[in-house]
Amino acid sequence: MSSKVGPEHLRDFERRRSLRFVLPRQEPVTLTAAGKQYRGSLEDVSIGGAKLRFEGGMPPPADVSFEHSEAGEISGTCMWHDGESMGIAFALTDSALRLISHCLRQGLPSSDVTAA
Repeated sequence: MSSKVGPEHLRDFERRRSLRFVLPRQEPVTLTAAGKQYRGSLEDVSIGGAKLRFEGGMPPPADVSFEHSEAGEISGTCMWHDGESMGIAFALTDSALRLISHCLRQGLPSSDVTAA
């Protein structure tokens, strides 16, 4: 039984403190920064952060919030940005925990999994 969550799905492990779970497909998000909305996609998630990718205009580095279809609204702070990507740090709120849970479930095999 193979899982999509594993070493092949971890990025930049050496320079990051938390494991990053790369989603099998990027999921759409709407980010709000400085009162303006931007369309982007969720690329990866860790405990306390996420990497978002944008096409076209890049949001300014600031306090932000983004909306995910399953998790809801998550507020955070831009920690870095480069070209078309942005790293967001967020507190472990209920919405953030729903997002992390959603991403972890993406890596489970499609068949039923039971605890031993």
